[in-house]
Amino acid sequence: MKKSLLALAALTAFAGVASAQSSVTMFGILDLAAREVKNGAAGSRSSLSTDATATNRFGVRGVEDLGGGMSASFHIEGSVGTDTGTAGATNNSGVSAFWNRISTIGLRGGFGEVRLGRDYTPTFLTHVTFDPFSAAGVAAQINMMGATAGSPSRTLVRADNSIGYYFRTGGVYGQAMVSAGEGNDANKYTGFRVGYAAGPVNIAFALGKTDTTLGETDAMNLGASYNLGFMTLMGQYHQYEYRGASQKNISIGTRIPVGAGIIKAQYQKVSDFRKADQIGLGYEYGLSKRTALFANYARVSNDGLAAFTASGSGPTPIGTGFTSTGYDVGIRHSF
Repeated sequence: MKKSLLALAALTAFAGVASAQSSVTMFGILDLAAREVKNGAAGSRSSLSTDATATNRFGVRGVEDLGGGMSASFHIEGSVGTDTGTAGATNNSGVSAFWNRISTIGLRGGFGEVRLGRDYTPTFLTHVTFDPFSAAGVAAQINMMGATAGSPSRTLVRADNSIGYYFRTGGVYGQAMVSAGEGNDANKYTGFRVGYAAGPVNIAFALGKTDTTLGETDAMNLGASYNLGFMTLMGQYHQYEYRGASQKNISIGTRIPVGAGIIKAQYQKVSDFRKADQIGLGYEYGLSKRTALFANYARVSNDGLAAFTASGSGPTPIGTGFTSTGYDVGIRHSF
């Protein structure tokens, strides 16, 4: 009997040590807002919309300590349509995917980290890092990107079937990615990103290329931010080229903490055969570390052949050269 009890105690202790070397975390963000978008002669549309300050998501991630300074990790994350109760979206093949945001497995060590699966492209990570609105809502930079100069945009944010490498040494960080097309046009992607972040300074440069049967899309962006204490200034320059056409986009923005709140502002200008600019203003008030109330406003002025809009939640545009405005008021909770 005593031997059995000792054996049970030893197994329990061993299980405790094993579990202490691994961790699995469930997490998510719910973000909903009352929104109205007006697109010139097309009129306006009111909606209860998601993703006003952050993209709605539900995910599970985990890490296992392998010893010797190495660990294995996984990350699966899908979109949540909180307004309708739907889940997931589509991958780069246009196929319904529950874990459409991220689906990776990786290995970490002194060499850095290698990830396999569906992940963010290096050029998009520069976009989101230096956008005061974090690439979400009516005033996001991405409103004026998308299918640039007629180019495919499936790898604008993520790439399927990718192998990625991440590293950080002191203030220097970087990422390299290659993804296989596997018979899917517009998913064969290669790119890299390198940056420096230390103290108040963060700066990053990225290049990316997507091969298609019709040609290739070349992407380049450079972003920087500086924290002055009372405010953080940030700006970006990005350029996309496709079959001889080129789009250039310049933005400058700021985030200003005010008590429990934060003010966000950004000006953005785009030019190719289309010309447009966007002004965005926003305010968040933190009720707690996890919950915030917010309000955002954006105005997009299109000239000539341009037809950009303040988010895709508005009515289908009629013609080009119109003015698009959008605002939303809502709540965000993370867990």
